[in-house]
Amino acid sequence: MIQRPRMLSFVVLCLVLTLWGAVNAAQSSLRVQLILGASAIKYLNDNVIPEFEREFNTGVDIETVNWNNRMEKLLITTAAGVPPDVYMSGAEHVLELVENGLIAPLDREFSQWADRRDFLAPTFGSSIWEGVHYGVPIYTAPRVWWYRADLFEDAGMSGDQPPRSWSELLDAAKRLTKTDGQQVIRQGYDLSRWTGTASPFGKLQDFAVYLWQIGGELFDDEYQPLFTSPESIATMEFLFQLKEAVKPPGYQVVVPGGGGEALIKGAAVINLAGGWISSQVHQYAPDLLDVVKAIVPVPGEKNRVTNIFSDWLGIHAQSTNKELAWEFIKAVTQPEVLVDMNAELGLLSPRRSTITEFARRRPLSKYMYETVEYARPYPVFPLSVQLSEAWSSQYTLAIEGQLGIVPAMEEASRRWRVILQEWSGAQQ
Repeated sequence: MIQRPRMLSFVVLCLVLTLWGAVNAAQSSLRVQLILGASAIKYLNDNVIPEFEREFNTGVDIETVNWNNRMEKLLITTAAGVPPDVYMSGAEHVLELVENGLIAPLDREFSQWADRRDFLAPTFGSSIWEGVHYGVPIYTAPRVWWYRADLFEDAGMSGDQPPRSWSELLDAAKRLTKTDGQQVIRQGYDLSRWTGTASPFGKLQDFAVYLWQIGGELFDDEYQPLFTSPESIATMEFLFQLKEAVKPPGYQVVVPGGGGEALIKGAAVINLAGGWISSQVHQYAPDLLDVVKAIVPVPGEKNRVTNIFSDWLGIHAQSTNKELAWEFIKAVTQPEVLVDMNAELGLLSPRRSTITEFARRRPLSKYMYETVEYARPYPVFPLSVQLSEAWSSQYTLAIEGQLGIVPAMEEASRRWRVILQEWSGAQQ
């Protein structure tokens, strides 16, 4: 029997919490749950929250969580009757929140809020379900093909002419890869997000990009998998060739220690990644500002496309302070706040009016804004953890050469359908 993420595992604990009397506790502050790093929380505590508390004569209690425990914490506090009034979510998670009655629709607030027009349209993709708005973007992160122009030149290639097609990308990955004995000391194309022990989410997200580029889709309108389509098989074959070009059988990838991704350290040349590359250049290697670039227009086969992830703030369906919660969301998503906070995070402000100032502070962000033109939101689908893991287990076997591509995708499809069937049965 398929369970909602973590839900049944915490029923007993939630019941205990309710016996503590939390439900009857008087609420004197706005409760806010955020998935942000220490620097962003400090910025809010120093620059936004004090003024908000004075203006609305209230307190603000912030609980910080991460992507691994955010749903657990949300379910526990909800069952105890003390859910956060405002909380942060993103990616493909809006569906599970709607299904479990954890998120309030915001269409009424949006209809009266002129600022909504200042947000880049693709940034709302992960907070809309069936045409209803459930959140306001706090940052956005298109996947960008970053590359080191200086390492292109070292390999006898032009740093101003990066690859534009799959065949060019494959050729560049081969030529840019550098080995020492049986060790890969420089990856022509970074493997860390989509091979080996990388997370199921990273693998599926990167696979989706290349699948879209050749005209395929992950699933149909009923979430039925399309992993055995000609486009899916062609994508798998390309990614397998790309992996083999960088890491031939018997070789091991070696990346020096220290801060930053392999690209920052000169141990990778091309990397499909988010805005953290920009942030790491500023933090660890500002001398690379002139040589770290991005492939724009994005490379592609039939289509030039990448994915975009936007995390957002929403209001809990059971909040007793929805009007105050909406005022808090508006305060945190003011242009100057989004510029200051996201400049440190290495992520993009989702507002059009901030582009010029943001690019001035973080010059590499220009590549991310240019890439947004080619981006489409990562799709929302149910049981994202279970389904991503079911697909990833078979993808990994195929990409590592332990199972043929066709049988691997057939088994991934079978596992996906089993999980989906149980979920569908639970909805009836």
